[in-house]
Amino acid sequence: MQDKSLAQRVVPIIGGFYVLIGIVGFFVTGFTDFVQQTPDKLVGFAINPFHNLVHLAIGAFLILMSRQSVAVAEGATMGVGLFYIVAFVIGVTAPDNLTILSMHGEGDAENFNHIVNGTLLLTIGLISSGQTQAALRRRGLA
Repeated sequence: MQDKSLAQRVVPIIGGFYVLIGIVGFFVTGFTDFVQQTPDKLVGFAINPFHNLVHLAIGAFLILMSRQSVAVAEGATMGVGLFYIVAFVIGVTAPDNLTILSMHGEGDAENFNHIVNGTLLLTIGLISSGQTQAALRRRGLA
């Protein structure tokens, strides 16, 4: 069995990307109108300072959890994936539910981002978990 699971190897990269997006986002939005809808965009996605903070927190969470046990890393990866899928569902079903993040409803490009990232993270977590279980079975530990 490898020292690190798929989740522990890949998720720190994704988490680092989220942290980077959060930091760059603050250069675009500044720190005013923290939870207001703003015209600010980063690579075509609507953002505000609170949205940047969410990206920083999710990125840091993914990085920290990926450094824990295999089970914690895989569970956190799947959990964040499900979180993003739920954000997608909320975003497309009600145009005013995520305005605190400067999202504007079903036509918002951020919804596409949420479903892609949610599916990616959930898939990584599930594949990693399956690989971990298979490796444990081969060693007679599961």
